[in-house]
Amino acid sequence: MNSFFRRALGILAGTGALLALTAGPALAADNTFSLAAGKATAYGTYDRMMSIPERPVPPVAVNGTLAMNGRNQCAVVQISYNGPADGIEWRTLNSLCRPGKTNFAARSELLWGGGQPELRLCSGNTVKRAEQGRSCGSFSPAANR
Repeated sequence: MNSFFRRALGILAGTGALLALTAGPALAADNTFSLAAGKATAYGTYDRMMSIPERPVPPVAVNGTLAMNGRNQCAVVQISYNGPADGIEWRTLNSLCRPGKTNFAARSELLWGGGQPELRLCSGNTVKRAEQGRSCGSFSPAANR
């Protein structure tokens, strides 16, 4: 009976260790985003990049997909950047005005003060109206919250 308990305890400990190893990456910071505005959605990854002096890279990398599920509407995916006089401006990464999907990618510097740039998905009747930012969903990286 004593060996039965030892064996059961060993199996339990092994299972726990296996679960801890498998769950390790899932417990790391979530770098995904999902946005919705009107009949459009955008989803993908938002990563903080590491740089070395020999090969400097911008510290923020965004990769994703923009999907439009309706007609007669446009959508834009935008990333914030430093504008004149310490203001925030929005740069359009991609737009879509028909049902379907398209990919987008961006590399960006940090905002003044060290904040990570935000993402937003906006919709409107035209690309120009969507870029005005009246009907939007936004994503703020965890470090900025």
